[in-house]
Amino acid sequence: MIRINDNGFIEEIKKDALFICVISSIETTLHYPISGVHKDFIKYTPALDVELVFFGKTLTLKTPPVDSSFSPSPAVITRACVELKNIKNLHIDAGAFIKPKIPYIEIDKKPTGRIEEGKAMENSKLLYNKAYNLANNLDAELLIIGESVPGGTTTALGVLLGLGYDAEGKVSSGSINNPHELKLEIVRKGLKRAKSNNVFDILNAVGDKMMPVAAALAVNFLKRRKPVILAGGTQMAAVLAVIKEIYNDLDKIAIATTEFVINDKNSDLIGLVEQIADIPIYAAKFDFENSRLLGLRKYCEGAVKEGVGAGGVSVYSIANNLNPKRIREFIENNFKKWYGQ
Repeated sequence: MIRINDNGFIEEIKKDALFICVISSIETTLHYPISGVHKDFIKYTPALDVELVFFGKTLTLKTPPVDSSFSPSPAVITRACVELKNIKNLHIDAGAFIKPKIPYIEIDKKPTGRIEEGKAMENSKLLYNKAYNLANNLDAELLIIGESVPGGTTTALGVLLGLGYDAEGKVSSGSINNPHELKLEIVRKGLKRAKSNNVFDILNAVGDKMMPVAAALAVNFLKRRKPVILAGGTQMAAVLAVIKEIYNDLDKIAIATTEFVINDKNSDLIGLVEQIADIPIYAAKFDFENSRLLGLRKYCEGAVKEGVGAGGVSVYSIANNLNPKRIREFIENNFKKWYGQ
């Protein structure tokens, strides 16, 4: 495991956890190639991801999603940890195109809108309040928050820029080739339509609906002095920035991701987080370079990298004595069942 700015937080996560995955879709992804998800799977990806994590197989389509290089969804990593460590998991819809065929909590039916038009949503504050009140009814010793939002690194860029951070060329991508210039062009257009630099106005213009929901869940648990893991890469840096605008006591929060995000030369998670707050960053290592599956080896070349809470759930599992080799073996042993090959 990679540890950056570790302050002993890792010891606080050796306890029972609740993993929540927040899903949303973005209208802009249907018009611009900003997502690393294969074009045939974009509408289905969030639903398929949480079906696999919760149920152990996909229900909406026969197989889990793949990226543009046909590498498997990071949901396979999350599912491995959920099953091997028996992690409780709950899933929230914040506007996915296709709804999952598992039990889930609905925060918003309508997908995130056109961010290039500054019309991501109209109701970020309402979404925040809904999720905060939901969290009042949740209890766990540790909260892990993940996401499945194709195109979410573009909204992350928009929110970070809108809040004044130096984020150009620093957000990650689910694909090997990161379309930084296209992302920047899109969010600059959207930010021109933001009503103000207030966090909720920025979210309404260029954010995605996962962000206010994830931020609210985190703030609720932080106020109760319970540790929170933001499970993801540069999308979770944007969530952290939103949290900081609302609640500044961040001594019980960390970002946990994968080695593939930390090692990505086309993004800078560490630099982004250091601008926002002095918190720990952890990254799980998987030994995928030795996998017999080409799709997992492609992760080491820059495919997929992160998502569906994969890094955070893995860091939690490894900290609680799961050998990373078992994660890889679980995926390899179940790959044929999931993907039929």
